Amino acid sequence: MRNKLWMVALMGLFGACNGGDSGGGNVAPSAPNTVAGLVTDIGSGARLSGVTVRVVGSSRTTTTDARGEFELRGLSAGLVKLDFEKAGYAPGHGIAESASSAQTVLVALKKDGAEQSYDPTQARTLFQRTEAGPYAVIFQPNSLDTTDTNLRVVVTPLDPTKEDSALPGDLVAGGASSTPLAPVTFAEFSILDSQNRRINLKPGSSAIVELPIPPELRSQYKIGDKIHCYAYNPQTGRWEDFVEGTVERSSVDGTTPVLRASIRHFSWYGGAPAVQEQECVDIEVRGRDGPLDGAVVTARPGLRAVTNRLGQASITVQKGGPVNFVATKTYTDTFVDSRGNLIPKPGAKVIDIGKVYEDDLIGLDGRNYSRRPGPCPPESSQSVRAAATNPLPIRVAPAPEGFFQALALLQPGGIAFVQLEKGIPNADGDLENAEPASGAQITISDNTGRTATLTELAPGTYIANSFDIVPGRRYTLSIDADGNGSIDGSGSAFAVGNVSWSNLVNGGSYSAASLTATWNDSAATQPGYSALYQVTFQRQGGSGLSDFAFYVGSELSFAPRTQTDPPSPLAPGTYTVTLNAFSGAFGGGNLDITDNITGVGMQGQIFSIQPVNPITITLNP
Repeated sequence: MRNKLWMVALMGLFGACNGGDSGGGNVAPSAPNTVAGLVTDIGSGARLSGVTVRVVGSSRTTTTDARGEFELRGLSAGLVKLDFEKAGYAPGHGIAESASSAQTVLVALKKDGAEQSYDPTQARTLFQRTEAGPYAVIFQPNSLDTTDTNLRVVVTPLDPTKEDSALPGDLVAGGASSTPLAPVTFAEFSILDSQNRRINLKPGSSAIVELPIPPELRSQYKIGDKIHCYAYNPQTGRWEDFVEGTVERSSVDGTTPVLRASIRHFSWYGGAPAVQEQECVDIEVRGRDGPLDGAVVTARPGLRAVTNRLGQASITVQKGGPVNFVATKTYTDTFVDSRGNLIPKPGAKVIDIGKVYEDDLIGLDGRNYSRRPGPCPPESSQSVRAAATNPLPIRVAPAPEGFFQALALLQPGGIAFVQLEKGIPNADGDLENAEPASGAQITISDNTGRTATLTELAPGTYIANSFDIVPGRRYTLSIDADGNGSIDGSGSAFAVGNVSWSNLVNGGSYSAASLTATWNDSAATQPGYSALYQVTFQRQGGSGLSDFAFYVGSELSFAPRTQTDPPSPLAPGTYTVTLNAFSGAFGGGNLDITDNITGVGMQGQIFSIQPVNPITITLNP
């Protein structure tokens, strides 16, 4: 099992709000029946203003301010379900408990996929292409509940190995008891008519969706495997409408392994098998002055729990790993001074956030944290326990000022290189007036337990001089961008192996009709290894769809076919053929790649790439 533990501890300091009770270390408890929140862009880490926040089942609404913040007071006691809407983004959803003290909702929104026109009287397949493969929806004629023939379809992909925080609500199945789900692949499907109203399927009708299996999970889910599928229900805050999907080859490209399933209504939808083997894990949340009472801890895959006066909780998680823990604590009418003290101030509020990501619940010191087989007892049956002998720690610390963007390169057989900048993100998530971010503390670790601290070679440029990058190993970066001791962003990728053609040679001649190009990767046999391969065939002097073939996927072979509909063998002629292997968020080659270094106020890419020199071949009829 991999041994990976790193901690992200974040705290958001919020601006003025209308009055209420005080909260914090030496002040009164936080305001009851209050939910405060922060909404960010999953693609840039930027806080989003102007997001409409609605309480499901009531008329209560509010809007996020210039810092992406909102607050709702005087809510009815119990579970609060929230909807989040902003033009250009897929709908978001969150949940919190309206209880004796204020609680927190953290929501990351994903930008919409490209709009595509659709006449619902026709059978058609629409898809959104990504580095993981095509996300597709297959319509049957007259299956939508509308007479409008001028529809727009938006498919918004979500890869939970990179964008877990953008999944709606808790990843918990509906039913008599809360059942945690293990995320595999997701998308949001929006069908809009000419009046911008959402359209759904007719009663009794269905559509087929195909969701790519993320490259990192393809070793776990093979062709023919069955995966449970669910749709998110904003009314209940649960994932429901269970069906069983099958892993098959994509009907769009014929290669990508996808989860194919029937869908009965359009919303957030995806594959997530129920967690069968569960463990009960002891957690300890620590704040500025020690153990933190009343912090809400959420595990994914797993459930929720609230810490007692010792700062401890027991939480049900998936046995083994990886598991993602998030702890939050809200204070109202309180601010944090320059020394980190909580000070009463009407209208201010503070949200403490702590995150821990780990594979197998083994800490940096190598000790096993306290855990027991099976799910934890219900909270009502747990009194305040004595301190656990070795709880999993989650700490909170101030978030960085401003926004940071990281670009990290793993050079197999060489070193790790990181460029860190600070600035303000624009609408595309790129930093404007960016400047080097000096003074950061950056560490790197691999899946064998080796760690190193990067050295700042020049302002904003960091390298790991004596830390060799070995092909086939997974590497994780932990970035304390402002050097205050808390990790602000993390990301990981594999170092790719040496890649070479196995059946193509420069100057070779092949049959266009029967050619299947194959290649080798020296790291392909490493356990858990995941890489993507980008292949292009371009006919010299050609520019049409019959002169070009393109592939991105995890297979070590590709049968080149035209970009026409339907595809066919390439036209005879002389072709330039390229091959690149990469892991992580490599953004070259006109690919729309999702960032894989994430955090509130931080975003970026860590990747490894191995290009192969282009070759020239001849294709014969």
